[in-house]
Amino acid sequence: MRFSPSRGAAFVALLLIILIYGCDAGHGFVKDDFGWVVTSRLQQPSDLQNLLGAPTGFFRPLVSLSFAIDYALFGAAPRGYGLTNLALLLACIGMLAALFRAIGLRTGVAVAAALVWALNFHGINMAVLWISGRTALIVTFWSVAAAWAWTRGHRVWAALFAMAAMWSKEEGFMVAAILTAWTIIDRRPVRETWLLWAVTATTLAVRAWSGAFTPGTAPPIYQYQVSVTTLANNIIQYADRSATTAAGTLLVFWIAAGLPRGRTPEQVAPDLKVGPTYERWLKGFVWIVLGFAPTIFLPIRSSLYALLPSVGIVLIAGDLANRIVDRAPLRAIARATTIVLLLLVALVPVYRLRNQRYVSEAKLSAAIAAEVSKIAATAPAGGLILIKDVRDGRPTAEQAFGPVAGRMAELVTDGKLQVWIDPAPVELAGVAPPPLSSAVATLVVEHGIVRVAR
Repeated sequence: MRFSPSRGAAFVALLLIILIYGCDAGHGFVKDDFGWVVTSRLQQPSDLQNLLGAPTGFFRPLVSLSFAIDYALFGAAPRGYGLTNLALLLACIGMLAALFRAIGLRTGVAVAAALVWALNFHGINMAVLWISGRTALIVTFWSVAAAWAWTRGHRVWAALFAMAAMWSKEEGFMVAAILTAWTIIDRRPVRETWLLWAVTATTLAVRAWSGAFTPGTAPPIYQYQVSVTTLANNIIQYADRSATTAAGTLLVFWIAAGLPRGRTPEQVAPDLKVGPTYERWLKGFVWIVLGFAPTIFLPIRSSLYALLPSVGIVLIAGDLANRIVDRAPLRAIARATTIVLLLLVALVPVYRLRNQRYVSEAKLSAAIAAEVSKIAATAPAGGLILIKDVRDGRPTAEQAFGPVAGRMAELVTDGKLQVWIDPAPVELAGVAPPPLSSAVATLVVEHGIVRVAR
């Protein structure tokens, strides 16, 4: 295969993504990570039921399965889990490029759009560096795979992939609605979507059996607040988190290409009321709206919620880039590609700087876990380790563990010891602490460093 500049640019961009996240992934478990690892371990046959249940309160069997595989391979060593997250990001890039190509974008533009999705300043670092953030990557991969299979006419595979998305995260339940809307946009019979709705109904039944949270039983932060204020605030926040990087990259590319004018709708498809370009825009818009539907009224706001909907953003941006490539000379496109790539190289330190929050929390968590493991080697069973959290700056023990320090102790001491953070994390306000005077050891977290109290 003949080497081309566009392939070279894509290869360099991919290497930069690996550089940005590969060095910072897997330094330690943070907060919910411990719960996922502990509840997903397959140590006896009865543990298989946990994979179909909702041990964390959420119905995400494929996420649990990913943690079970990682535990079988890496045990309690977080590095392997972090590299799994990086591999999931790369898999999403490949699947996105395949979808965009299937939907009609040029190969180079399709690959570039997938890379821009992965270079979003918001959400991607959280999805890769926070090990529990893989939930957003897994649901995105399967949702995009379903859309790719549907676009290529593989109805059974599309239904299976859609079900996999539903078994990964709650947003996956929107895949059937998204692809039904795409079917209408393509002016095809809606009856073709029956299998998508069949697997949706089946999954809803299994989810109900699992005992997973519902809108009425979920913790307050996961209960809907249907109000204009919540909607407006979330729209503003998520517009930035999902669209700023793609819009900025497109603007730079357009200016660097010499501001070529795109083709008019009549030039695109003079005999059609809705041309191919507008169809892609409609599909992207549908993906954005329905992708945000499960989270837009939640009081808790997370950049992870922007990953799946931002696929629709980059689809629209990719279509616009496709039009620029159609109109601009090859030399202008080469110049624009080079400028965007150089800008990415210049921004690598910024990406790395934005990673530091997650890296510092992970490193502190790993350091505390290591000290707890050392103490457990000689301490009597049933003892308590007290963590004095000074909270004089990031990171703190509260930020590293939240309310699940007990899960950390269960993982690294095999349940031999208990751990309590003092003062208690905000999520444990009102919970009576264990007898602190009976602590067998005390750790102090100060200036982001853990030490054993003397």
